[in-house]
Amino acid sequence: RVRQDSLALDPSQQGLFYALHIRRGDLQFKEVKIEAAEMVRNLHWPNGTAMIPPGALVYVSTDDPDGRCVGCLVQRKPCEEYASPKPVGCPEDPSWKAFLDAGWHIRFLRDYLKDAPSDSLLRLANPNTHGMLESIVCSRAAIFAGTYFSTFTGYIHRLRGYHGLGEATFYHSTHYVMHPQMKKSVGHGFSREWRAGWTDDQGQLI
Repeated sequence: RVRQDSLALDPSQQGLFYALHIRRGDLQFKEVKIEAAEMVRNLHWPNGTAMIPPGALVYVSTDDPDGRCVGCLVQRKPCEEYASPKPVGCPEDPSWKAFLDAGWHIRFLRDYLKDAPSDSLLRLANPNTHGMLESIVCSRAAIFAGTYFSTFTGYIHRLRGYHGLGEATFYHSTHYVMHPQMKKSVGHGFSREWRAGWTDDQGQLI
């Protein structure tokens, strides 16, 4: 359905789409819970060109589809209880408006659930499997950017590696955008996947 949506928007793109995983809620790493505008600024190539062009269809997998950061906590206190300027981890503007301002056509799982026939596999699927479905969608995007420290993002990265798309995977998190392209894996391993999971000693796909 996502590819069909992309084709309807622009047939010349042949179904190409982009994807983001944005983790908010109770994630304890508050520095990666940032505004959409900061993500848009981060997602640029070193030469300044946007990774996701205007007019692109962007599938957004998130625990905050309403763009309100409900459930976001800092020092065990909900973000909505903080006055401006809010602390790190509480976006001043939690909405997704910046994505629209960038010219992106954004879609969420609920958009497809709403339009799916009542007897379709999507509507009949156990809601507990929705995360799995979203990981499959994100694994096939032309470019994917996820949340650093998120193990769900890490799993999508691994799937993309199996599909030969590991090098077209990034982070929208400030200071971490190009970490998947680093030549050497550094630091603790839980925060991200690494190409050793899908390549042999010569760097070829397994």
